[in-house]
Amino acid sequence: MTQYTDDALARAIYTLADERMQAEGKTLPYSMGVFSVMTAAAPDRVSYPAMAELRNADFLDAAFLLLLQRPIDDGAKEAWEKRLTLPETEFRTAVLNSILSSPEYQRNMIPLVGCTLPIQTQQPEVKVCVVNQGMPPRLVRIYQKLPKWMQKLAKKLAGKEEG
Repeated sequence: MTQYTDDALARAIYTLADERMQAEGKTLPYSMGVFSVMTAAAPDRVSYPAMAELRNADFLDAAFLLLLQRPIDDGAKEAWEKRLTLPETEFRTAVLNSILSSPEYQRNMIPLVGCTLPIQTQQPEVKVCVVNQGMPPRLVRIYQKLPKWMQKLAKKLAGKEEG
């Protein structure tokens, strides 16, 4: 019998569903990456590191699904598609700032954990539930300019990554 990790199982299920949808002449609404992040998500919090490897378009879909608990509407998708080519940090910070300051999020308040982006809302009365935001924005920018091997070493030294 084949042994699967949770992620491998989620990917196998996605592949099977995708094949069946294609046979019907349809497509799945989300990529395998978004599906994998959704299946691994906890119901009471959203893990930024789990979404960090997604492309900007997939990050947008995952952020709406996990933080607002609904798919992105057509109007919002159209508005954000014009900004998909922004650098990851800039795009993701803008998406999260927009979602976290929305009245819709204010009703749900699902905590965003492990976020290293500089999240700030424009309205002082808006509450943002970001846990373990991590490093100050300037340090985040320095970290993001480091080569991948140095980022990995920094995570290891900070106790954020094993191995």
